Amino acid sequence: MANLFDPSEAQKTSPWTGPPVALLWDQSLVWGLVLVEALEAMAVPYRLVTASHIRAQGLKKHRVLMVPGGWASHKARALGADGLEQVRTFVQNGGGYVGFCGGAGLALAEASSLNLVPIHRKGLTQRLPNASGEVWIEGNPEHPLWKDLPPRIPVSIWWPSQFASDNGLGVEAVARYRGYGEDFWVADLCAADVTRCGARWQDWEKSYGINLNPALLDGQAAILCCRVGKGMAVLSYPHLELPDGWGRRLLANILNSLQNSCDPKAVEPSESLPAPPAPGTPFFCSAEHGSTSRTPLETLDEDGHDGIVPAPSVPALRALQEALEEAQSLIAFGERHLLWRWRRPWLLQWQRGIRGLEYGFLLVCLRFVVFHCGREKLQARASAPWDDLSQSLLEQTRLFCREARKLLLYEKVASHQGPVNKLQPVNAQVDALRETLFGRGMSHTGLSQHIFDTLDALVYCTLVRRRLGDAAPGNFWMERRAKPPAHRRA
Repeated sequence: MANLFDPSEAQKTSPWTGPPVALLWDQSLVWGLVLVEALEAMAVPYRLVTASHIRAQGLKKHRVLMVPGGWASHKARALGADGLEQVRTFVQNGGGYVGFCGGAGLALAEASSLNLVPIHRKGLTQRLPNASGEVWIEGNPEHPLWKDLPPRIPVSIWWPSQFASDNGLGVEAVARYRGYGEDFWVADLCAADVTRCGARWQDWEKSYGINLNPALLDGQAAILCCRVGKGMAVLSYPHLELPDGWGRRLLANILNSLQNSCDPKAVEPSESLPAPPAPGTPFFCSAEHGSTSRTPLETLDEDGHDGIVPAPSVPALRALQEALEEAQSLIAFGERHLLWRWRRPWLLQWQRGIRGLEYGFLLVCLRFVVFHCGREKLQARASAPWDDLSQSLLEQTRLFCREARKLLLYEKVASHQGPVNKLQPVNAQVDALRETLFGRGMSHTGLSQHIFDTLDALVYCTLVRRRLGDAAPGNFWMERRAKPPAHRRA
């Protein structure tokens, strides 16, 4: 794959002539950071928007809204009923919507989602539920979004859902899955190794109790283009924003097409929309989405920090550095016990039956915040909102990491006694710790939700500060083993 794509070619796209794209930040974490890096590398101007901005009709200055990966249910929780309605109206009145993975799922016809398109998710028993890594997609050569691309290109997927169909009204398949690469995994199995050994997928499926055969993906829609009123939605389960394969060339086609086809005069707020919620009003949340309390990012906007974030303080950075040390220690603990390894500099590959995404994302997000805060000219005194957020995160991270070590050891012991499933009862110790740390569903709740809600606000503040400085685009996740620079005091 490396020989197929020259990274320097990513810059050879049509100059951007429209207004900045809007990037929904809430509940994006590492997926949001990856998209930020992609837009900067492609020289596409962007503005971070939060759910609060959207509820206050903050999309009307934009032509395109981009929604990174992450749990669709958490994004819906952040947007609330009013925010979901604002996004629907934006697209129906002529706006463009680009969603990756969870951002694509948010647009589907599901409970508490946007219902932008007449397409559902494929049921768990009908899809490949645990697929990740390199796949090949075959484009529709007649579709304008596939302009100047080879018939098939390599991209990456990371545990996506699948579209139940691609034949809804105004729906076109831009690309379909056509095979997989050397780094494609199903559960904890490297598909290429299984195939070379001549093993039968049905034998593995009987043992694992889930679908594993990559053939379930073949021919299925990977990317959809959907007409929504006067607007357009492009939904991609492949992560086109990642710097591997030809994804960014396709992403450039998508963005240029949308910004040229969207008429800013048509993107106007609807008179029938409800007024933005008054400060202090809890946002919409169903029981499956977890707590209905306001998130730190929500509070940040309410307190008037929109676009104006002061430099962090010395105490705040110290608290964040301590939290990073806790996360680093937890990851090292898992590595010592052979529970995971680094598959990418920003992504863990974990043992079947345990969680890994949450642990890895905690470290990567903290590393990003500490690295960039360490380059700031710090304030000697307390600095809102940094001090409250950083101290809260430190306390939450200490508790989380302490209990996570116990859980990981109990899960390791249980795995030697029989199969362990992360969503099924194991024993009293494992079940209690799992509920405390992650809740009962796959989309985390519990203590981890509080941690990621706090990190959401901290990474947002860091990005706002970073854009005020002289930060240059680059693969920030490659700084994994670099020590944060010594901080400077004002």
